[in-house]
Amino acid sequence: MPGPDGEGAPGRGEASPRLRGSWVLRQILGRALLPHHAVRWLRRRRMHRRVPTVHANAQLQLYNRMLPGDFLHYGYFDDPDTPPEEVSFGDLHRAQLAYARKLLELIDRPGEPVLDAGSGMGGMLGLLQSAGHSVTGLTPDRFQVEHIRGAYPGIPVLHCRFEDMCNDRFRQDFVHADDSEIGDRTLSDFLDRQFDRFKGYFGTVIHSESIQYMEPQGVFGAMREILAPGGTWIVADYFRRDDDGGGDTGHPRNRSGWRLGAFRRGLRENGFEIARETDITAHVLPTLGFARLLADRIGLPALDFAADKLRAKNPGLHYVVGNVAERARDAARRGAAVLDPAAFAARKRYLLMSIRRS
Repeated sequence: MPGPDGEGAPGRGEASPRLRGSWVLRQILGRALLPHHAVRWLRRRRMHRRVPTVHANAQLQLYNRMLPGDFLHYGYFDDPDTPPEEVSFGDLHRAQLAYARKLLELIDRPGEPVLDAGSGMGGMLGLLQSAGHSVTGLTPDRFQVEHIRGAYPGIPVLHCRFEDMCNDRFRQDFVHADDSEIGDRTLSDFLDRQFDRFKGYFGTVIHSESIQYMEPQGVFGAMREILAPGGTWIVADYFRRDDDGGGDTGHPRNRSGWRLGAFRRGLRENGFEIARETDITAHVLPTLGFARLLADRIGLPALDFAADKLRAKNPGLHYVVGNVAERARDAARRGAAVLDPAAFAARKRYLLMSIRRS
């Protein structure tokens, strides 16, 4: 049977391990050195840089296959002391639903449009639509846009960064329309109308575990433009504690999230005030405990098993990729370490906020 480059690949029982190893090595060197493979590599690199992403598509697909409901956020557990060993995937899904419903309870202007800024895979959009809200999604990730349009037809999705909603970049680069949407108007007129329509338009804007990825001044600038008079800004996310004792160092996940003091100061400086705030840190920690359990008992052992299997079956190939595999395991081990609930609670506060114009 021909291989991917036209060469005959050794079939089962047809070649010794040494011959199979030499064939694999030729494939690796061919993809590294042959000109047409170099051109493909450069093309994929350029495409990767042009496509804005928040999460790797493979990671999103994994989450989507593991958990129902299209939620990517933490779960809210009524019992903060729930042991990780007693959590099932069904329990986590129910906790994610409980989290989402807490956000819905804060919507106090149900007749006005709702923006889910950072829609992920669309789980919150579906819940909002089922509750009767007129909802719009937003995500800069192309894979997420395609998934939402297929899974939740009829819900409009803006493919852009939230910070770009009310500036020329949104108008020129991120509004996609077909001829049926434009009608008899010129494209320029259509884009201008799209640019203006969101000013003071949304009665509710929701940032659910999305604001941590955004640029602060851009967020405040967009919120001043799009939130309707008397509207509600709902923020559910974790923030770095101001007394975390050096949380700006170490693993990148320890540095994620806005400084809580800086966020509060930014609210005041931009004319916003917190109407209601609930600390739900303890109730989201079982999510981390469950994730850490999966990493320790499944993820890391699976990596070790794969490395041992490759070493036994093909020592030559194991030698070639050994350094890469070891780095991958080190990265996975560091990632698992920051899933520690106690370490998270020492550095972060997970807050549910209802914010209004002051």
